[in-house]
Amino acid sequence: MTQRNYTDKSKNEWTWEETPETIQALKELHETVKRVNNNKFAGNYEGPLYAPHPDLQKEPPGDPSF
Repeated sequence: MTQRNYTDKSKNEWTWEETPETIQALKELHETVKRVNNNKFAGNYEGPLYAPHPDLQKEPPGDPSF
């Protein structure tokens, strides 16, 4: 096991033990991220954003009831 250190540009220091399990978990995480990022954009949804409530009825045309 190796102790690893990382300091970011904000001077935050990170320390962790690098074990075979950690390395394998990171490899799996990176593969998952690659698969998610490689999915193609399905396009914009043109349908309605919600279904109208069945109890609501449309107003007849030309009869505005304010």
